[in-house]
Amino acid sequence: MEQNSKKPKKRAGKVIHSAVTLHAVEKAKEIRARYGSPIDYQAVLRMFDDRKATRYPVQLQFVDQGIEPGLFARTAPISEDPDAGYLISMHAKLAGREDILPGLILYQLVLVNYGDLATANDAELFGATLLDMERDDYYAQIVEITDALWE
Repeated sequence: MEQNSKKPKKRAGKVIHSAVTLHAVEKAKEIRARYGSPIDYQAVLRMFDDRKATRYPVQLQFVDQGIEPGLFARTAPISEDPDAGYLISMHAKLAGREDILPGLILYQLVLVNYGDLATANDAELFGATLLDMERDDYYAQIVEITDALWE
């Protein structure tokens, strides 16, 4: 009896996701090299208009309503045309918190750069790489800040 030695085919979604993850990490390294370390709030704001860092223009606002419980922000395109940019709406309690905003905003920038292809995994790797942090530490920081918003 002859055995089938064909390799199993990779699922298209898995291949695409792997490519997004790799690209997000490489993009984060590139941005960090260009912007230096540490990445602070002002650097993140400059990234909004830098098409090498952020694929589309970004606006930031702080809102009292419209953020789902358990989340810290909502990111959405401004119109059907992505070139019009994206709006990142952050929980109002985060206004003025320049010490913690970079990590939170970077998590959202993955949605601007990769849209629906982005996963939480990609956001964690992108943010942690840009901030030169361990992924678990970055994730713990995001969770701690988010939990505190809803206590």
